[in-house]
Formats: sequence, structure tokens, C-alpha cells
Amino acid sequence: MYYYIFQSVGAKNVKKLYEKIKLRISLSGISGEIVQTTPLRTIEEMTELGITKGYHTIVAVGTDEFINKVAHFLINLSLAQNRDKIVFGAIPLNYQDSLMAQLLNVSTVDEAIENLKNRHLRKIDVAFIEPNKFFILPIEISKNKPFFTMITTKNYCAKSLVDKVKITPSLKLMLKDIGIGNGFLSKVVSFFKIERPQNHYSTRFSSKTFSIESNELIPVKIGEEVLAKTPVRLHTIPKLLHLIMPRVRIN
Repeated sequence: MYYYIFQSVGAKNVKKLYEKIKLRISLSGISGEIVQTTPLRTIEEMTELGITKGYHTIVAVGTDEFINKVAHFLINLSLAQNRDKIVFGAIPLNYQDSLMAQLLNVSTVDEAIENLKNRHLRKIDVAFIEPNKFFILPIEISKNKPFFTMITTKNYCAKSLVDKVKITPSLKLMLKDIGIGNGFLSKVVSFFKIERPQNHYSTRFSSKTFSIESNELIPVKIGEEVLAKTPVRLHTIPKLLHLIMPRVRIN
């Protein structure tokens, strides 16, 4: 059986959507225990309760920020209790710009529920910000004006002036790079004494681990949820989490 954790909300339209989701879950034959977070029943408590009760499939229903929080606690608890067979699923609420909907390749609530019913599992990469802030969706480092950043890996240190940094759970890093000298990979530049070129371009690279520093504290976010502030050190763990995903369609 599935263990569903619904995000606490007060809007009437979301309450109606929840009723629709619960009905569709029942009609699809994937009913299970349904709980909802409250100020007195936290996400961590509800997630731990599901694992304690012996559920092997935890499903988060809510915004991207909420879904990632459930995944974060689920991964932490699974690692702490050495439970590697826990399965995670999700029903996003917003399909217009939801990162979770993009990951699942679904565009409606009905498609998300059908995905849970079909139960095709795939192991996905998970990343974490030290010491243990896990994320399964891309994170973003940005502010309302360009900022200096320094990316350090085992093999090199690169510095640049950027508008935005995006990082996937596989630690693929993408920068809206304003540039330094000959570009992002210029190795010998002053961190603070840099003239800003006029050309904008993007830089992409990947690494299993790296650190990000900046000349000021910049929020690291998923949506509006702040996970940390720079400086941060990140790591990826390949194929850590069992996620219910649609089968790959071959045209």
C-alpha cells in the first residue's frame, strides 16, 4: 500500500483538487493511508511515521518545495535506518512550471496518478549540500544583480561574474555567465577586481563534487525554499533513490 503525505493548504481550490486526487487514487486501485501536514504534524514526523509503520512507498502531494522536503527526510531516514528499498512517488500540484512535473514527464494530475498506478521504478541521482541537505530537483543560486562566484573541484578552481547558477542532482552546473577575461575557465584572476565584459554567454560542466563561494551570502533555493546560503559544498550520489516514473516512450 501507498502512504500519501499531502501538503497542508488553506485555499478552497486546492482543497477541491485534493478531493479529486483522493477519488482518483481510490478509483485507480492504489489507495493507502493518507496524512496531511499541519503546524503540529511536521513533514519529518509524517515521513518517519510512514517508514515506522512499514510502508515501502511514500508519495508526496504538493508543491515542488514540499515534494523535495519529503524526499530529503525520506533519504535521510532511509540512510540512517539502512533501508534501501523505500520507493518515492509524487503528485505535483502545479504543472505549468513544476520541476517535479518535468522530471516525471507528466502534465496533469491524472497523468501523475496513472504513473503511480503503473509503478515503473527508476533509480535517480540525488545530491546533497553538506552536511546533509538532500535535493532531487535542480537548485538555483541567484539574486537581483550579478555576483562573483568561485567554483572549486578536485582538479581546478574557476572564477566568474554571473547572473544565475543552476545545479542538477547529477551536479551538472549551468551558469548565466557574464564572464571574466577569456571566460569562466580563466584560472588566474583576482576574485574581486574584475572588469565586467558586455557579452553574455552560458557555461556548463559537471563534477561529482564541488564547492561554490561568492563575495556575499547568496541563497541556494528550490522555488522559494531556501536550502542554504553560500559558501556551500555539494556532492552527488548516483542512482540512490527509487522513483516511480513513466516508462520511456519510444516513437
